[in-house]
Amino acid sequence: MKNIVTRTENAFPPSGCAAFRKFLTGAAVCALAFPVFAQETNDYYWRGGTWNTPGDTLLFNVANNWAEDAGGQTLHQTPPSETSNVFFDWQNLSQSSTGHARVNIYQRSETVNSINASVAAEFHIQSGHFLNVLSDWNSRVSSDYKYAVDGAKGYDKALRIAADTLNFLTIGGDMTLSTDKYFSARIRLGSAGAGSGFSMSVGGALNFVKNGADTDGYHAFDMAAIDSTRAGKLSLNLGGLRSSGKAVYMTTGVASSTDILFSDNSSGAFAGGSFEGVFAADSGVSSQLNITMNGSGRQEMTIYKASNGSLHGFENDLDGKADMSIGNLMVNNGEFVMNTEVAVENLYLSGGKLKFSSAEKVGGMTIDGGTLLFGGTINVGDLTVAAYSADVVFSAEDLAAHEITVFEFDYLTDDFDANSVFSAYNEFGQELGGRFELTVEMGGSGSLVYVVPEPAAVAAFIGAAALMFALRRGGRR
Repeated sequence: MKNIVTRTENAFPPSGCAAFRKFLTGAAVCALAFPVFAQETNDYYWRGGTWNTPGDTLLFNVANNWAEDAGGQTLHQTPPSETSNVFFDWQNLSQSSTGHARVNIYQRSETVNSINASVAAEFHIQSGHFLNVLSDWNSRVSSDYKYAVDGAKGYDKALRIAADTLNFLTIGGDMTLSTDKYFSARIRLGSAGAGSGFSMSVGGALNFVKNGADTDGYHAFDMAAIDSTRAGKLSLNLGGLRSSGKAVYMTTGVASSTDILFSDNSSGAFAGGSFEGVFAADSGVSSQLNITMNGSGRQEMTIYKASNGSLHGFENDLDGKADMSIGNLMVNNGEFVMNTEVAVENLYLSGGKLKFSSAEKVGGMTIDGGTLLFGGTINVGDLTVAAYSADVVFSAEDLAAHEITVFEFDYLTDDFDANSVFSAYNEFGQELGGRFELTVEMGGSGSLVYVVPEPAAVAAFIGAAALMFALRRGGRR
């Protein structure tokens, strides 16, 4: 099957717009976009190797391993390329006892337009090569088998990526993993050469979909499977992280470190999203999670303790699991909302907006700038305020109190003038006045308190903002 994909780009660069404006009218002259070329894509259906088949039947770049249609009757004459939509489906694998596609990327790196799988699939990306997906990756697999750390059955691998090169996978769009029952994804970190760590990039969102929220089943995502031979560190470079239906079990089979780096894609867009999950591993496996927010949009994360897993759809399967430690949480851009039942060791705010909520004490917090969206008092060990200015935003509910404790800390690392550094705002962006007070000087334990303006002043601010909002809505009708 052939499809037409039309790509567009600005017909006139900025200098062209200036010269052309005298011939055209309208405010959107420079925003016009015209098709510059049409790209024809072709569908490729895998009919090559399954779990136990050897040799060339496993190679991605062998044309005879691919059919032109789901029936598998007509074979392709050339292997997939950047214009190919690649499919792994049950019809072509129905003769296999497991229905498990196995693909080796061995002789060269591969670039395709999209990947779509409705059966379990394994991708072995061998040393020196990578897999590049220009648009989306969709895997839709429902297994009756739960995740097991050793994967002994072989049936509990809805997706397995064996990476023997550092930067092994790049996806331009979303990576969506969906299931009606159980879905186990495993990344084996293998025998790559020396380097700082392995890296997987998703330009859109890494998206976990659990259909039927009231039924059994959930996602497990193993970021360093037990057969990893060179674990160390995995960097997940994401344009967003999402879950729906149920929380997701994120784990590692061996001791390792995972960095989740949120950033814009190559077009400057950030998908963002809302994610709920448990980050934990078997007792005795020491793993750490670090999170950096550089994206220009909004990302929410809720992290539960493994001991509370039965409250979030994991039955009793996480009993005895040990929570991954959360090392660094850094916010440099965009808006990041974190609700965590697991303690964070170091919290950094240097730009963008952060809303943070946790009943656990933060080891240390450093504020170099940005905006704190108040989500409750932050209990912290060492508090460092190195910013020249930083904003704190309070809700109307927050402002009903006379005083709001923003931080409670064990140790204040530096002296600073609280009123010179911090400014208070309401949710409508209006500066509130009032004052910030430190209850102790450098070297002591205490708190940072915001003293709310008189109730009448706050009500006036909120009322004026509400009136302005209503007038704007009325003007649009």
